[in-house]
Amino acid sequence: MVTGQTAPPYQHRQDDDLWEPPSRRLARGAGELMVTLGVIALLFAAYAVYGKAWRIEAEQRLVDERLDRIWTAANAPSAPAPGLPLARLHIPKLDRRWAVVEGVTQADLRKGPGHYPKTARPGEIGNMAVAGHRIPSVFWDLDRLRTGDTIVAETRNAWFVYRVTGHREVLPSSVEVVAPTPNRPGVPPERAMLTLTTCNPKLQNWQRLAVFAELARSQAKTDGRPPELELKK
Repeated sequence: MVTGQTAPPYQHRQDDDLWEPPSRRLARGAGELMVTLGVIALLFAAYAVYGKAWRIEAEQRLVDERLDRIWTAANAPSAPAPGLPLARLHIPKLDRRWAVVEGVTQADLRKGPGHYPKTARPGEIGNMAVAGHRIPSVFWDLDRLRTGDTIVAETRNAWFVYRVTGHREVLPSSVEVVAPTPNRPGVPPERAMLTLTTCNPKLQNWQRLAVFAELARSQAKTDGRPPELELKK
């Protein structure tokens, strides 16, 4: 009588730990690829924001120095050429100041805030309109401004103190915000206004944030710095 033999117990092999169904390998590979692409996208976004901010900071130092040279020159031009600085803009609440150049082309805005051509100049009746990128070195925190906050425009001989009156979120095509009478195209201006525009929301450009201000007072530079520049909230 022949007795049956028992099969030897299964021996676990190291190769078994390395094998997985093709579908699982594919899913795992796709997941790793998505994570990698996500990291690359974040790094690209960070560079686009902070790399551009660093470049503009460097440009601003040059533009600011150039503005001082223009103001001290005996034959300073009455109207700046495109791309050249015409004024400084101070926002005490944000602890920021910029030299503003004439023009709003991409080349102009790579230097900092740009003055919309044919809009009013500091202190004039009408609407002084200024655009800037929504990056940390320019108008990143513009949404923090509230009614009553101070914006000061500085020229060669005077300070012009504006007070914020409100803000709007609009489409990029809403050019009425930079009209001589803001938001009322065709209406002759009666007051000296200031409008700052930037992309909205942060890291996006499908809207524009417009902050409006009205001239409250002015003073000659011979009278010193306005006290509003020393007030930080």
